Amino acid sequence: MVVNLTRGDITAIRLASEMSQKQFAEHIGISQSFLSDLENGRRKVSPYFVGKLTRKVDTNDPDLQERIRRLSAVADF
Repeated sequence: MVVNLTRGDITAIRLASEMSQKQFAEHIGISQSFLSDLENGRRKVSPYFVGKLTRKVDTNDPDLQERIRRLSAVADF
């Protein structure tokens, strides 16, 4: 299965996880500067990153899905 994530998706997942960039980066095993570059469009979202993200964040969690949905409805990423 191919997962296409945008920089806005990454930001929404991080915010829904209620973590700062630093906390989220540490949680998924990347540097804060790398995460910042992804969220700000200075780097492309790679399949490698998506793999790291999906191994560490349960995006199938209904509570997280609801928080992501609410964020996406009110924010323009």
